[in-house]
This record gives sequence, C-alpha cells and structure tokens, in this order.
Amino acid sequence: MIGLVVILPVAFFVGWILKNSVSLYRGRAWPSGWVGLFWLSAALGLGLGTWFCGYAEWEAMQFRRLPIPIARLDPATGVWNALEMPSALRQLTLAVDFFAGLALALFPITASMRIAEFMDESRRLKAAAAQSIPSADDAP
Repeated sequence: MIGLVVILPVAFFVGWILKNSVSLYRGRAWPSGWVGLFWLSAALGLGLGTWFCGYAEWEAMQFRRLPIPIARLDPATGVWNALEMPSALRQLTLAVDFFAGLALALFPITASMRIAEFMDESRRLKAAAAQSIPSADDAP
C-alpha cells in the first residue's frame, strides 16, 4: 500500500487540473482561437496519456510508465521486472498515468486561459474605476 502514498497525491493534482480546465472552458464564451487550442491540447493529451500508460520506457532512468512506474529495468540482464503491486493498484496506476498525460497537455492552455481571463477582468475593473472617478471639470 506504499504505492498509494505516491498515487493518491498525483491523482488529486491531476484531477484538480482537469476540473479547472473543464470549468474554465465552460465558464465563458471563448474566441474560436482559444477553443481550437483547447481541443488541440486535449487531443495531444489523449495521445500523451496513451503513451504514458502503454508505451513509455526510460532505460536511462530504468523505469517503465511514468509518473508512477510499474516496472524496473535490471541493468545487468536488460530485462524489465514488474514491480510487485496488487492488480487493482496496477490498474489505478495506469489510469492515473493516462490522466496525468492528459493533464500535462491541458495545463499550458488552461494556465493561458486563466491569465487571459484575469487580464480581461483587470481591464474591466480599471475601466469601471476610471468612469466612476469624477474629473476636475465636474467639480462645482
């Protein structure tokens, strides 16, 4: 169960990124450029997630599947040995690896959308403040 110490924090972080991505995307009417970038990132994320849970191997690091490895390379023999974990934990690991790939691809566009939303809001507040301040010409 020591694997849960690694899997659960990664799963919660990935879930938080994906929840924020979807809520930000659905929260307002974005110009078509942003929508296209969001869906391009989602498509890239699906590919990256599939690669993470199905094909990712790093011989230099001696691990298969990241961010949560499921096998270790024996440098002496060159054979991949599965890490000992229950089947349910292995399936959870593969699911988290898939969603981590998806979140990794969506994170940059989500951060950019959040910054754009913040900039729009700050411009709106600045314009509202400028309109509410009386000018010197209006003074009696």
